Amino acid sequence: MYCLHCGDCCKRMSPISNPKPCPHIVEVDGLVFCGIYDKRPQQCRDHDFPASKCPQGCMTLEIQNPQQAYDRINHGYAIIQAGLNHVDVWGI
Repeated sequence: MYCLHCGDCCKRMSPISNPKPCPHIVEVDGLVFCGIYDKRPQQCRDHDFPASKCPQGCMTLEIQNPQQAYDRINHGYAIIQAGLNHVDVWGI
């Protein structure tokens, strides 16, 4: 499943600090990422849906068509590939 980087699951269902938002949220250019992705809790690793794109992200972001979803996924991928630390947002 492709994440749409809306942050809804991190803000509402964080196993680290539920019911508060996860303290490791990193926001870049309107997208939400995990600041400890490689060390994230097992509950976060297991978070999955039987869909190609996250249905919660589609609802949260009010995605109207597949192109909107793919554009957001590609934007997130570009940020990850550039390296979140190059954007100077870690602050963890």
